[in-house]
Amino acid sequence: MTMPAFTLDTIATIRQRRARQRLSFIAILVAILGLLFALTLSLGQSYTPPSQVLRVLMGENVPGAAFTVGQLRLPRAVMAVLAGLCFGLGGAAFQIMLRNPLASPDIIGISWGASAAAVFAIVVLSLKGPVVSVFAVAAGLSVALAVYALSSRNGVAGTRLILVGIGVSAMLESFIAYILTGAPAWNLQGAALAHRQRQWCATRPGATAASGAHPLRRRAPQPRP
Repeated sequence: MTMPAFTLDTIATIRQRRARQRLSFIAILVAILGLLFALTLSLGQSYTPPSQVLRVLMGENVPGAAFTVGQLRLPRAVMAVLAGLCFGLGGAAFQIMLRNPLASPDIIGISWGASAAAVFAIVVLSLKGPVVSVFAVAAGLSVALAVYALSSRNGVAGTRLILVGIGVSAMLESFIAYILTGAPAWNLQGAALAHRQRQWCATRPGATAASGAHPLRRRAPQPRP
């Protein structure tokens, strides 16, 4: 039995309308992101005019603005955008695999595990550079395996995995707060200054991860309703 022609036309019209709405929503988000990115480069403890920001982005050596924009604000803004993209793609991948809208790396505990390891390495062990990243990645993977092992009794269920991840995240968050409240202020400031010059080095792997994860996100099978 075939469906009436008007019904098929109606379904096609609804799909096209939803696609246009989705594209319009994405365009609005991109515009807001661009505006916030520009404001981040201009605003701060010292205001930098947009004309000087544009000259710095074009490669000119503007006194004062070259360091403030090129060395301080621009790396942080780029890393913030890349981190947001990676978190969004990671959350979408988890939601598709677990078929649960609550699933995300921070809810399950992976992000908190990496953060706890990085804070411990910087504040307690006084480590610097790529070693901190190695600590964070290893801890994130270890937390993922631990959450999977704790929730794999009688088969892995998406709801059980999320509940275990929430508990692990709460413990790791408390661990981070304990370290930060007991650490001296000069140690935290020294760690921040030591990593300022390495912010640009982290943009390349972040961009590679974001660009490589997007096609995987599109090819992933969609969950059935």
